[in-house]
Amino acid sequence: MLNKLVLRALLSLSLAFSFAGAANATLINQDIIDGDGANIGSISINIDDLDDFGGAFKWEEFNILGFDMLAPDAIDNEFGEQFIAEFDLNDIYAGIFNIAFDLVDVFGLYQWGGATFIDVDGTVDSYGITVNQLGAQNPPLVAYISSFSFGEVTVVPTPATLVLFLTAVAGLVVRRKTL
Repeated sequence: MLNKLVLRALLSLSLAFSFAGAANATLINQDIIDGDGANIGSISINIDDLDDFGGAFKWEEFNILGFDMLAPDAIDNEFGEQFIAEFDLNDIYAGIFNIAFDLVDVFGLYQWGGATFIDVDGTVDSYGITVNQLGAQNPPLVAYISSFSFGEVTVVPTPATLVLFLTAVAGLVVRRKTL
């Protein structure tokens, strides 16, 4: 009986550790809210991609007004020229506090630009979102959202943590049945 318990415990541990290195990412999800309080999009960023200063130069998902954004070129965006989202490294789970982007949607129809900045006194200034049509000599302004902010932060737990937790629960159930 003890032998079976030890074997099951070893099996549970080996399963937990086999998943520990796979897909171990924590995502921060936030809605993008316009000045009237309407949800106009969302963004998901993997906090494992943050640099030493709390900047993220890529995202997992980023959409505005139903348009998915095309990922910036890694070389052209080396220092955040096309996209940067900034986090406070002392409180990453507080979410994005600054963002600047100059992107194209996946259909290549529109150029999207927007930014927010934190003033010295801590207030957030939004410089809005502009949408221009691509392909024209003087691209016309298609839409302008005068201000935007971010909704509450949703943290998606790492799959490895979830597997470890479920393995522990399974171990407790097996232990209870063998006793």
